[in-house]
Amino acid sequence: MVIEARELGKVFASSFTQRKSWAVKGLSLDVYQGEVFGFLGPNGAGKTTTIKLMLGLLSPTAGTIKIFGMKPGEPAARREVGFLPENPSFYDCLSLGEFLRLGAALSGITTKREVDRRVAESLFMSRLVEEEGTRLRKFSKGMLQRAGLAQALINDPKLLVFDEPLSGLDPIGRKEVRDTIVRLREEGKTVFFSSHIIPDVELICDRVGIISDGRLERIGHVNELAVDGVRSVEIAVKDLRDEAALRLEPFVERVELTGEATILELKDSEAATMVLGKLAREGARVLSVTPHKESLESIFVKEISQKSARYKRDRFTVVTGRQT
Repeated sequence: MVIEARELGKVFASSFTQRKSWAVKGLSLDVYQGEVFGFLGPNGAGKTTTIKLMLGLLSPTAGTIKIFGMKPGEPAARREVGFLPENPSFYDCLSLGEFLRLGAALSGITTKREVDRRVAESLFMSRLVEEEGTRLRKFSKGMLQRAGLAQALINDPKLLVFDEPLSGLDPIGRKEVRDTIVRLREEGKTVFFSSHIIPDVELICDRVGIISDGRLERIGHVNELAVDGVRSVEIAVKDLRDEAALRLEPFVERVELTGEATILELKDSEAATMVLGKLAREGARVLSVTPHKESLESIFVKEISQKSARYKRDRFTVVTGRQT
């Protein structure tokens, strides 16, 4: 297990009112070796707080989190982690090569041969080989993001943690970062990254977690979430008798005749399974079954909207004492 969180929680108190609020509450998740895990949530959902707990930059108020079976703050755990923050701030007077060599020294890499090897590998992975001598102050936003990727890779970590690595990049920059993450997975690295750019997450992630108001609302493989989000199923069938079609009407949302085939639209997978059984008994010939899935984006929006509706309902009940 690479990351193991159990009932993780973090409370912050306002400096003015001393009112306490949970930034993360009851969060449990596992992240496995060699996978890309996407951490989705709106702004203020608790993504960055969770990452800081993961890195040992914050101490949990409740629950536990382990990295490779160790506490995040332990030196042995830190040696296995590379981190890219959402808004990295670098010494822009340094060239990229000088910056990476500084990172190597801070990581405890001492021999010149090993430092040169790590720098060369990091430059190659981040596609910045030709920019080694360029001052960081001359870098664009996309190049700085890739420079951040290079420094995260300098200690050859087993786990990469990226906070919004695709934010603020143009389409070309986003593709370059996505390609780097895919290459890292191919090398057996584990990548955990937060994002609100859902199409990119859908393209490269093995599993995703959706967080809202500090709570983990959904977690699973991208394909599993899409299956859960099937919005309709179309069945193309041939040789369906009129009387059989009439018997199926209560279970079918829409019927369309296209040449020799009849298209039946069902509301979900459960209805489709039932109708397929009835079609077999009627002797009709099924030509195709096509599920129409919701995108990860629509699933995400639905989860956040439902969370917001529950919050408003619960708040109304507490304030007025009335049930809705």
